[in-house]
Amino acid sequence: MPLKIVRRKDTGALTITGTVNLPDGSRRRIRARAQSDAPAIAREEAASLEARILRNAWHGERRGARSFAEAVESYLKAEPRRAATVRRLVRIVRALGDVPLSGVDQEAVDRVRDKALRPNPSSATVRAEIVTPVRAVLNHGYRRGWCEPPHFEIPRQPEGRIVFMLPVEADRLVAAAAPHIRPLLVFLLGTGARLSEALSLNWRDVDLVGGRAIFHPDLTKAGRRRIAELPPAVVAALAGIGPRNGSVFRWDTKPSKKGAVKRTSSYEPRDGSGGQIRTAWLGAMKRSGLDKTNPGLTPHSTRHTWATWHHAVHHDLLKLKVEGGWQSVGQVERYAHLMRAGHEEQIFAFWGIQARPRHDAERVRA
Repeated sequence: MPLKIVRRKDTGALTITGTVNLPDGSRRRIRARAQSDAPAIAREEAASLEARILRNAWHGERRGARSFAEAVESYLKAEPRRAATVRRLVRIVRALGDVPLSGVDQEAVDRVRDKALRPNPSSATVRAEIVTPVRAVLNHGYRRGWCEPPHFEIPRQPEGRIVFMLPVEADRLVAAAAPHIRPLLVFLLGTGARLSEALSLNWRDVDLVGGRAIFHPDLTKAGRRRIAELPPAVVAALAGIGPRNGSVFRWDTKPSKKGAVKRTSSYEPRDGSGGQIRTAWLGAMKRSGLDKTNPGLTPHSTRHTWATWHHAVHHDLLKLKVEGGWQSVGQVERYAHLMRAGHEEQIFAFWGIQARPRHDAERVRA
């Protein structure tokens, strides 16, 4: 029975459905979203799909004939993927429809951009939400001999202004923050950890005596294990947190109606832009006055701040790359020379480190 087009009652979308009888006597059931909402074009798409299935059954699968949706399924099964990656790929598959790998070209990527993103998206958004995940799937298919390697226009990402805090601003922010969020802010500013890494940190990976924390590969953006040295101020902040089991930053204290303190698990690790602590962050920004003097600050700015401070006191890009978990020195060059000399003692004071005396040559240079 040839494939037919039906319109779904819940969404109104056109769907290709039916069964294809294969030469070996088996049958293949088809149910896929049509790329077009025009019935005539959708019928042509269904006929083309049926012809492709029969041709592959007779002559073998041609390179690029496998569907993008199948490649996505294989890509997700190959190894654990981040929740954000899964979410992006699901959205891309819905926007593309049942298209073969050979059909995922620049025009298809542009079509997905127009369907899946808001009007006039930034180049950074197109790159992160569309181009990067599509390229990852096509490279996965290429390694398995399913398609050719991808060739797309990569939107140029202009270098933006790096927003960071001076030590005096960081002191104001921490002092103005709610008590339950202070240890987290001190940890972020003392280690350069991403918010998602911090919220996923478990007590079993924290050594307060040795002053270090371990971020395992499944929690880091680069997929590599990283060991963060904990400055004394961070050790002191973590020492005041309890109970010391499970996630480190999971407890939020809220007074109940009767005045008792209720402890709730409120910092669930998830992908996003700092939404987990948005309310607490905005409150601290407002009370500290930084919402007016440095309004571009976000929770991720703590990582930029740590990197800027790190280079200001160490002047070692390779050390910064390794300790911050970046993949190349080129990625950390932007933090060089952002801060003028003279803040070193304040940085050491924030981290709780006794300031080291400068060499005579450094005094002359300063």
